[in-house]
Amino acid sequence: MKKRVLSLLLAGVMVAGMAGCGSAENTADTNSSQETLAETVEASTDTSTESSEEATPASDPIDISFWCNFTGSDGDVLREIVQEFNDTNTDNITVSVDIMDYSTLLTKLPAAVSTGTGPSFMLAGIELINEYANNGMLEDIGDFWDVTGTNKDNFYENVLAKSYVNGTQYGVPMQYNLQYLYYNKDMFKDAGLDPDAPPTTFEELEKDAMALTDSSKGTYGIALPTDYGYYVQYLWGNGGDVINTSTDENLLISDENKKTLQWLQELSKEGVSPSGITAAEADTMFQSGQVAMEMSGPWNINALNGLGMNYGITAIPAGSDGAYSAEGGCCWMLTKGADDATRQAVYKFMAYWLSDSVLKKWSTVNGFPVWSYSLLKDADIQNNDILSSVSAASTIGRDWHLGYSYGSQIDSDVMKPMIEKVLAGEDVEKSLQAASDTLNSIIGK
Repeated sequence: MKKRVLSLLLAGVMVAGMAGCGSAENTADTNSSQETLAETVEASTDTSTESSEEATPASDPIDISFWCNFTGSDGDVLREIVQEFNDTNTDNITVSVDIMDYSTLLTKLPAAVSTGTGPSFMLAGIELINEYANNGMLEDIGDFWDVTGTNKDNFYENVLAKSYVNGTQYGVPMQYNLQYLYYNKDMFKDAGLDPDAPPTTFEELEKDAMALTDSSKGTYGIALPTDYGYYVQYLWGNGGDVINTSTDENLLISDENKKTLQWLQELSKEGVSPSGITAAEADTMFQSGQVAMEMSGPWNINALNGLGMNYGITAIPAGSDGAYSAEGGCCWMLTKGADDATRQAVYKFMAYWLSDSVLKKWSTVNGFPVWSYSLLKDADIQNNDILSSVSAASTIGRDWHLGYSYGSQIDSDVMKPMIEKVLAGEDVEKSLQAASDTLNSIIGK
């Protein structure tokens, strides 16, 4: 089915890190599209986790606050949901939100929490929860489900697991995302390919990329950017890996990784991708119809809907070992030192967020996958081709060093330089060995 949902174009500047929370990439104004889409979910109600109209208001008002880095259009939606909670809750709770860029959040938060001048709770990427928990910045919130009566079994287990550190719950999921394969159905049709049959294996991906490339038109079959994701999904797909985060074992030097990188290099040499592009440029080229396929996150959906593009989303294709995609997302976390009144107020807001009506609005407006079993049964969700596709693809998520102390260094100093060299045509074995040597120096081996 051709899906054309109108909204306004979002800029495609990538947020730092695949697992990060927030969306600095969404910088264009999309308020009108959000309002239009929000109207489709406004009538949806769910009282399983929301306060009853007959509840007795709290005797004293309580103000709570959270910090986050939702600097894009999703921040506008977030503020709107917060305001709806403030207007409708019967417990005299007022939530305020302070939105800042990612680097500012990372700089300010630890000091503010340690001095008691920080927010009541926070919204941050799941890659930070391990560090923050180990640094004593977070409260154990293992009683959340019982206190609020929220049904824990209603949510994907793999999503919930990202809010735990060594068996202790420190967070409540806010959103979840992966990378997906986007494909232009019209370009598929023009190339004689079935627009409803995207590639499901690496072999099919290569074949389709070749068929979709047309140098006379200046169009490419696939985008292979050098600065996002670092291709771990390809390594995983063929049975390779980078690091064992439990033992610090370097896994880069392997026949599987060598073959995968050689395959990527040969694919690049075939001219199926523009050379030397960034992920943001890949998004722009896909949006303009210059590239037929790309791998990107759900933040790209609004821009494509705004263009009325006839596109599809599917799971990352499988290699010889299966299909995998690096996980990302955000969670709500209660900051250390919260008193009981603050804890109870924060719990009520977290439970409100997990209601089907709120999760439905967030997914419908922003395009993030659904991870609530009850919401998956919703007719509007089932009839939305894109949301159904990204939600189904969420089953192949895999942890890409989330919370690992060397994670950011591995991204910037190991994987990115290695991929740049491989796609530029440098010797694969030498590039792999150099990356492995750098990885050893990082982990102290």
